[in-house]
Amino acid sequence: MRNLNFVIFDMDGLIFDTERQVFEAMRSVAKEIGIEYQLDDFKRTIGVNDEKTKELMVDKYGEAFSEVMKRYREEFNNILHEEGLRVKPGVLELLNMLDQKNIMRCIASASERDVIKRFLEMSNLEDRFDFYISGSEVDRGKPYPDIFLKACELANKKEKDTIVIEDSLHGLKAAVAANIKCIIVPDLIEPDNEMKRLAHRICDDLNEVAKLIKMNLI
Repeated sequence: MRNLNFVIFDMDGLIFDTERQVFEAMRSVAKEIGIEYQLDDFKRTIGVNDEKTKELMVDKYGEAFSEVMKRYREEFNNILHEEGLRVKPGVLELLNMLDQKNIMRCIASASERDVIKRFLEMSNLEDRFDFYISGSEVDRGKPYPDIFLKACELANKKEKDTIVIEDSLHGLKAAVAANIKCIIVPDLIEPDNEMKRLAHRICDDLNEVAKLIKMNLI
């Protein structure tokens, strides 16, 4: 991709190491109401919004899981206060490389807009992205392509000159549906055969992505 001029980042599990904290928060609240929430079920919802998560988990655990969705954010904030917000390896290196190459970048996340803003401010990264867009700003969340197509529209960039960086299958499917090449940097989800087939590349971390961009290998 010699004409790469726009990079779209997912957020949770890619820029910030928050997926584990969210799972612990949800598992803690679920346990209080008698639900043994499983990591495999959490992995099924990575990359989708709370509305879709609630739909999937109520189907699995019953209507009681609605209470988890109401209360987990407070517990997550408690965990975040205790542990802090951890930036994933390679984030700064990749952003510096994009600066050197004068490549535009944004965040397109299923998280709410105020959450994205808060995390960027907490990590002092608010000035490192040209803009961000949340799942609530489009009609359909991942795995539909809406959020990535909207990002390209806002940036005035073509899909063929864009790359998406994701950690989830839902995000990968959304990128493919938008006809945008997607690099997977795994977090909690180990790439399966479907992810390996659909991904443009699979990288160990964002440092590897930065090196590929430096060498014009994406």
